[in-house]
Order: sequence, then structure tokens, then C-alpha cells
Amino acid sequence: MDRWPPEAGRYQLGSKQSCVAVCTLSSLDIELPMDDIAIAGKCVTENIGMEKIIKNIISNPNIRYLVLCGVEPKGHYVGQAFFCLRNNGLDGNKKIIGARGAMPFIKNLDKEQLDCFKQQVELVDMIEEEDAAKIAGRARELNSSNPGAFSGNVSIKEIETINADYDVDKEATADSSLDGSFFTILVDRQNKRIVVEYYTKDKKLNKRISGTKAEVIAGTIVRLGLVKGLYHAAYLGKELKKAEIALRLGKDYEQDKELF
Repeated sequence: MDRWPPEAGRYQLGSKQSCVAVCTLSSLDIELPMDDIAIAGKCVTENIGMEKIIKNIISNPNIRYLVLCGVEPKGHYVGQAFFCLRNNGLDGNKKIIGARGAMPFIKNLDKEQLDCFKQQVELVDMIEEEDAAKIAGRARELNSSNPGAFSGNVSIKEIETINADYDVDKEATADSSLDGSFFTILVDRQNKRIVVEYYTKDKKLNKRISGTKAEVIAGTIVRLGLVKGLYHAAYLGKELKKAEIALRLGKDYEQDKELF
């Protein structure tokens, strides 16, 4: 694969030739020197997050160790799930056998990829360790005993990335649904509320909805059947979230204008 790592995420890159990868689980503030580390980052989900780590590792045959350190994500136990995946594998529903987490399912990796990961990488247990010096020291020891690049080969099929090219002016009117009805969104600072007004196509006020959370307001609008199209729903979600942020931070909000 020409592009490494193939999966986007919250990580740092060091030397691609290093044999060490580090997962800090839910710990964000561990600052590691990257001289002896190929890639280091967090992971808080025992499903998609783990899948991305595995793809990034098996796409670089130089990586032979995965150091699991930092604090386990509450309710997900990613570190424990990695060891269960290696030792127990998956059941018929692609659930990690023995994993304690809430959603330990590996749906986007095939058997060949999982077998490659198990053969290529040794897991290093430093779970609950947040001392950057100790983690860096262990990475240095591992890198100094580099066993060499993994000789196996596995393919990773990438999902096509579609470049967004939607022309709002030509393809839709952001603030109006198919029947000509529309919404106005205001921030009521005095009462610390977001106010949404729904107008029919003849510009008559039909509904007024008030709340503090974008998700709750959007859900109410959907339940009332006021949204007439998918683009309109996406537009409302965007604007309501902007209004929520403005209300929380004390910023000015004007519909269809940039927040900052």
C-alpha cells in the first residue's frame, strides 16, 4: 500500500521503520518521544477503533509489537479486548470471545487480515501505565530487539473516497424544503434557549420549538413531520449545532453565517 497509514485517526507518526506501535487507550495526555515508535495514538472503542489500529499495523510489515498502555476506556476495555481477540478469536457473530466491553464486534476485517495481525504482532501489556518515561523506555527496548519485517502479505481493500462536490446554489435551497416551507433559527440569550420557527409556504408561522440541545430540537422537528427532505434535515442539524455552540459559549449566532 502506497499510503501509510491507510486509516485516519488521532495518532502521531514517528519512524515508519520502527517495529513498535503504541495504543494509549483512553489516555490523551501521554506525550511520547517518537524516535523508537512507528505510530502512537488512543483508542476508546473495542470495535471500529480496534479495526483501524489493526489495519494500520498490518499495512506496515515493520511493526512487530503493539504496546497497550494508559487507562482502559470505561465500559469498553479495549486493551482486554485485544488480548481476547488474540487468544480467543471471534464467534460466529464476529464477537470477540471473552471481551468485557459493551460492543466487541469486529465486522470490517476478514480472517486473513486477523490471522496476519496475530502472526505479525506481539501484544505488550502495560495497561494502566501512564508514565511516559516508562512507556518510552519499553518502546526503546523493543525496538532495539527488532525481529525484522514480517514476511507475510495481506491485502487491504480501501473503500472509495468520494470528494464532496455538492453545489448548494444549483442542487438545493438550503433553507427551504420541497414544498416551500422553511425554518428560522434564533438564539434567545435572555432565556438561554434556542428558538426554531416553522413557516408554511405562504410564510405563515405554524410552529415554534424551543430547547437547549440541537439533538433534542432536531428530534422534535422530525417527530412533528416538518422536515421534507434529507438535505433539509442535514442543513437543520448543522445550523442547530451551531446555535447550541453559540449559546453555550456566549457567541453571536446568525443563521447561514459562519460561527467564528
